[in-house]
Amino acid sequence: MKNWKVVLILGFAVYAAAVGFYFGRGDIYSLPSGSAGTSIDPHTFMSEGEIGRAEVLSRIRSIVYFLQTPLQLVLLILLVGTAIRFRDRIEGWTRRYLLRTGLFVFLFLLVVYVLMLPFDYFMLRVERHYGVSNVSLGTWLVDHAKNLGIEWLTTTFVLLLVLALMKRSPRKWWLWLWTFSVPLLLFLQFIQPVIIEPLYNEFAPLRAGELKKELLHLASQAGIAADDVYEVNMSERTNQLNAYVSGIGSNARVVLWDTLLQKMDTREILVVMAHEMGHYAERHVFWGSGLGLVMSFGLLWGGSRIYEIAVRNWGRAKGLRGPRDMAGLPLLLAIVTLLTLAVTPINNAASRLMETRADSYAMKMTGDGQAGVSAFQKLAAANLSPVTQPALLQWFLGSHPTIEERIRYFGEFAAQKAR
Repeated sequence: MKNWKVVLILGFAVYAAAVGFYFGRGDIYSLPSGSAGTSIDPHTFMSEGEIGRAEVLSRIRSIVYFLQTPLQLVLLILLVGTAIRFRDRIEGWTRRYLLRTGLFVFLFLLVVYVLMLPFDYFMLRVERHYGVSNVSLGTWLVDHAKNLGIEWLTTTFVLLLVLALMKRSPRKWWLWLWTFSVPLLLFLQFIQPVIIEPLYNEFAPLRAGELKKELLHLASQAGIAADDVYEVNMSERTNQLNAYVSGIGSNARVVLWDTLLQKMDTREILVVMAHEMGHYAERHVFWGSGLGLVMSFGLLWGGSRIYEIAVRNWGRAKGLRGPRDMAGLPLLLAIVTLLTLAVTPINNAASRLMETRADSYAMKMTGDGQAGVSAFQKLAAANLSPVTQPALLQWFLGSHPTIEERIRYFGEFAAQKAR
């Protein structure tokens, strides 16, 4: 056992050194040849200080991600013993099954949150230092408490469902879980803009004016059943820019961050929002959900097999009573995390394809390539985003095309239109 731990520690040390060297020292943000002085060259729309801060911030975020993710995976496996002790202690407190499960999930999630808090706090300090975040420590802590509460409710519900399905159908519980996930996913998408998002921010209808009129016109053309456009007070938390369309059906919402309204002109806002509406018009929510369901089918099947083998060959020796033991939650989460990480590049590739189509839709709706160029130049500057990203980062974190790719597309569209 001691030799295994030594090998694990040494292996992670070598891995951490490689990650630090690659993202800390490598020339990973160079522009394509011939790009100097063009619209994709950050020197034409960002100061030297902004370019430097953007690259350093991206390096820090990358290092933290590639260190935190495997650490979290190992942590979940190591917490199996803690989960078993929680189970034994809680069984002495109450015989009520629902109460036992709820208490177990809360204690387990609380431990995970506390152990991962240093990473989150470090990134809070970093982002405040670089000026992309201005959230107060109190608000940050309250947000984490809300996150814990929501995760506690959802995890308890899913765990109860999984254990019930395992009892009813020991061999095909994963298939029943996949079947139940379809209406559950749609339900969450339906309630997100009216129940979940308002827990964190204040939403108010955009003030009447020409911009609101044009945005509602775009929404109507995109087939969005929204009778209003909302502004959210994100300036209390961040200096970054964003906009989005959320919800489905009668709960669909067009939302702009107030920071976007402050830093972009009307033409640029229309391009950004036409892009977001393109996701809705082309049913990207459903395409993305469909891909997720297809992939989750395989993940649940494979994950169930791995879980059963792990419990049989390793978990029982640690004190697990079988697959239906609620103390197996950390092991189950570790397997889900590992399999999800494995298919992340596929999900990101599909997401980038949909983002590219949404950019094309924005040009179809507005025909304003130059506004697209300037909008994404402002996004890069305000969000401190390097215009290029290394391939490794795009595989695991690149849900959108790079800023360079998007500015290049809008510039080519504007040049074509001018001919």
